[in-house]
Amino acid sequence: MKAWPGGTVLRALTRDRNGLIGGTLVAILVGAVLLSLLWTPYDPTKVDPNAPWLLPFTDGHLLGTDMLGRDQFSLILVGSRETLLIALASAGIAAALGVPLALAAALGPRRFAAGVVQLIDVAIAFPALLTAMILAAVFGGSVWTAAGAIGVAFGVHLARIARAEIERVSGTDYLLAATASGSSTWRNIRRHILPNIAPTLLVQLSLVMAVASLTEAALSYLGYGSPAPAVSWGRILHDQQPYISARPLLVVWPGLAVALSVLGFNMLGDALRDATDPRLRNRAPEPAKPGREVSTPRQPNPAPVDGALLQLTDLTIRIAGRTVVDGVDLTLTPGERLGLIGESGSGKSLTALAVLGLLPEGAQVTGSIRLDSVELLGRSERELARVRGNRVAMVFQEPLTALDPTMRIGRQIAEPLRLHRGMTRRQADAAALELVERVGLPDPAELVRAWPHQLSGGQRQRVGIAIALACRPALLIADEPTTALDVTVQREILALLDELAREQGTALLFITHDLAVVSQVSERIAVLRGGQVLEDGPLDRILHHAEVDYTRTLLAAARATAFDAEAFATPPMEAAP
Repeated sequence: MKAWPGGTVLRALTRDRNGLIGGTLVAILVGAVLLSLLWTPYDPTKVDPNAPWLLPFTDGHLLGTDMLGRDQFSLILVGSRETLLIALASAGIAAALGVPLALAAALGPRRFAAGVVQLIDVAIAFPALLTAMILAAVFGGSVWTAAGAIGVAFGVHLARIARAEIERVSGTDYLLAATASGSSTWRNIRRHILPNIAPTLLVQLSLVMAVASLTEAALSYLGYGSPAPAVSWGRILHDQQPYISARPLLVVWPGLAVALSVLGFNMLGDALRDATDPRLRNRAPEPAKPGREVSTPRQPNPAPVDGALLQLTDLTIRIAGRTVVDGVDLTLTPGERLGLIGESGSGKSLTALAVLGLLPEGAQVTGSIRLDSVELLGRSERELARVRGNRVAMVFQEPLTALDPTMRIGRQIAEPLRLHRGMTRRQADAAALELVERVGLPDPAELVRAWPHQLSGGQRQRVGIAIALACRPALLIADEPTTALDVTVQREILALLDELAREQGTALLFITHDLAVVSQVSERIAVLRGGQVLEDGPLDRILHHAEVDYTRTLLAAARATAFDAEAFATPPMEAAP
């Protein structure tokens, strides 16, 4: 039986503090509206100027009465109708206007889209409250006049934000892949664009509802709201204005109702964004594995290994309740080259990111990470910043996204030198020029003034290597640095990494799923699967005498696809296992 999709969102909301508080406040508002339609303790429109003013909890009046003898609790209940109605109507009008405008501005023909953008810019210049006051003066105050003015005013704001989100999604690879597979524009909008911008729209619409509640109260207080005998929280404040100095308690209840409804809309909108976005939604914790403590994980205090540069002990990483790295033990000595291999999702990159303290927000890390016998887990961001780029550096997989598109190449290479070596700008620029030459890039004087988009993939990766090795780190982490490159450039980058690392005496942690690649730069191999180290040993033993079936399967696949058969040749007089 297929699960109800809303159940996942509801469970996510109940685990979110903002969702619980915001949902409770909005539920109270909706409950007040429903209750007012069925029952009120007293007639909220019945006026008796001769009746005495009653304090709360007096003669059956829960919140007391006002100076006109009206029951305050009944007024608050009935006033909730107009608040909820105008909030929903304003959000609906804003969405109905803003989303089509955004789609037209982002996906329409160039001239038409430019005209829509100019229209949006002009409409934004008109304040919502002023527009609502003008419309109320012309057409008379009503819920629909206020909702229309607020919805139109915030609809154009929504259109501007949604347009930016649509353009962001339109440039993603998955949308290009969908288009390439024959998906039409309208199908792309329905299946890819709108679901991906929905979290942002939810937040903006919750803001529209909150502002609509405030605007309605302001209009009614100023006398531009619905005329009597309509009841709203803003009109209650308007009616009590002459008596505020004598009875300040009269404005507490309607003011508190407005404030809580606005708070509820805002908090629920933020929680809905997280609950509806699979990338932000917390997943249910996985059950504990037998023999491993999960609720109170062990924090080991291992003795440092003599001569170890990097020592990982029982490293465990949990993200959104799921264990992605499970008890990894690794040791790397100065100048050593360790290849970390495994299939996608085996935890290779997360292990490397944990060393630098760059795991995604919310990740739970236990175990031990020692660099030069100093524990890194639990260190502050300032302490880790002194290690990154200085003692430990990293070369990332995608060279284009790893470089800042707004900075010239020379400035990016010089940045770690100024941060960690205290060089002046002139000294760092000169050192950057030398580094560009060392990594084999042509015409260094011109290249340092280039932008990242002006370089090829291989050139960008050489720049990434120059940045990583600028401060001569003791440990270099290379996270699949040749995956996005062609075979010829791949060999050049591997040779460059090996040469520079040996020249500087830098230890290398090379992450890849390609055994043919790792065999060219590594002395030792560790095999990961499911977040666990299955096998760890010298390169020759792993390649020719692997002990684990999974490693032998990887070797067989590598031999079947390798262009360089010598890398996996079986030693003479020995049969492959």
